[in-house]
Amino acid sequence: MNRILFFIFLCTSFSLQAQIKHGKDDDQFRIFDVGLIAGFNASQVDGDNLAGFYKMGLNTGGVAHINFNEDWSLSFEILFTQKGARTRPDPDAINVYKLTMNYAEVPVAINYNDQNRFIFSAGLGYGRLFKVVELINGLDNNNDDAFYSDEVSYHFGGTILIGEEKHFGVNFRYQGSITAVGQSLNPTLPGAINRLLSFRGIYYF
Repeated sequence: MNRILFFIFLCTSFSLQAQIKHGKDDDQFRIFDVGLIAGFNASQVDGDNLAGFYKMGLNTGGVAHINFNEDWSLSFEILFTQKGARTRPDPDAINVYKLTMNYAEVPVAINYNDQNRFIFSAGLGYGRLFKVVELINGLDNNNDDAFYSDEVSYHFGGTILIGEEKHFGVNFRYQGSITAVGQSLNPTLPGAINRLLSFRGIYYF
């Protein structure tokens, strides 16, 4: 984990140096690009006997691209991301369940840039769970041991670059766990699995 963070820091430093040298509006090919990410997740957990992407959470952080050529790149992100589950929002509901899982996450992706307007991505990610809040009818269930600290996931999605300078992008991503993130209440499943839809804005410097 520490090596990944150090590598991304180096990429960010080199990218900023390149931007200072060439100017951010220069069309010259650059090996490194960096950006900021801000958005939200709509998530659910398979194995909790609930259904629906009703749990909203933050998805924020930064991204660094290593560009192989004008079409292909490898990207690394450092994210704070909130996952979890909740019952369907209903003011008349008798039982209300809400699970919030806060992760520090490092997704890695291969990206294809189509005509410098659409970016298609797919990859893997590692997440470290650092906080869990499980509420049943507003009361803390104090059941942290039912959730696992490490998560390996897959993801795929796309980004639409906006404007002539293409600094801003709108990103959609689907993500699912490969490893179980907790104990399952469903006997047909070996463990609980995160699934989420992410909607994010990305600003490239």
